[in-house]
Amino acid sequence: MEELSKAKQALFRRLSDKKFRQESGLCAAEGFKCISDCVRFGWSPEWIAVESKQIEQVKPWIADRFPLYLLPDSGLSFLDNPSGMLAVFAIPKPVALTEQGPVVVLDGIQDPGNLGTMLRTCHWFGLQHIILLKGTADAFAPKVVQASMGSVAALHIHTLDTAELRDWKDRSQIRFLVAALGGESMLKKQRLDSAQVAWVIGSEGRGVRSEIAEMGDAIFIPYFGEIDAPESLNAATALALILGHHFFD
Repeated sequence: MEELSKAKQALFRRLSDKKFRQESGLCAAEGFKCISDCVRFGWSPEWIAVESKQIEQVKPWIADRFPLYLLPDSGLSFLDNPSGMLAVFAIPKPVALTEQGPVVVLDGIQDPGNLGTMLRTCHWFGLQHIILLKGTADAFAPKVVQASMGSVAALHIHTLDTAELRDWKDRSQIRFLVAALGGESMLKKQRLDSAQVAWVIGSEGRGVRSEIAEMGDAIFIPYFGEIDAPESLNAATALALILGHHFFD
């Protein structure tokens, strides 16, 4: 088996850079589970590289479908604990943004692990269209792809600015429910039809920006403890609770 060339190794390393990902139209994934799920959800790898001790394990799965290379013992990985298997995928071309819900809008989610978890949560609840606003991490960054465990490949990712978001909202007539500390308890809010709703989630530290929040109705997750509540919930946890309440209700 041919060893992964120095040129491909250099390309892989450069995929940590957002500008290079945008210019090349490529992104990276690591580990058999993440890579195989990306493939299962519709992505096709440009190539896969695997360490020698895993070759026999992955060969039946690859079955000559994708170019396979031997991964050199050079620590080529974006992970703290390299998995010994990596792949490069083409970033899918954007599709038209849906005119109906359910949609999740993420504002300023900067932590890659948080964003990846939120993408996986959206996938679990059957959402297909996710809007990323200013200040949100890139959905195709290596650590986001990894944290999503391949779920990013099952979603349509849209990057909008505030004006584009407002235009889309006006055109689609979708109602925005904005996660905030004020507003109405989500337990008391009248349930909207899934096709009519978009949930807006901001970062744990700053929340949703005011110019975005004013587009919708504020909702909050009630606190059930008897002592003082923590300042806020983790954004990924908040999203899971909000979606769970809507779909399980």
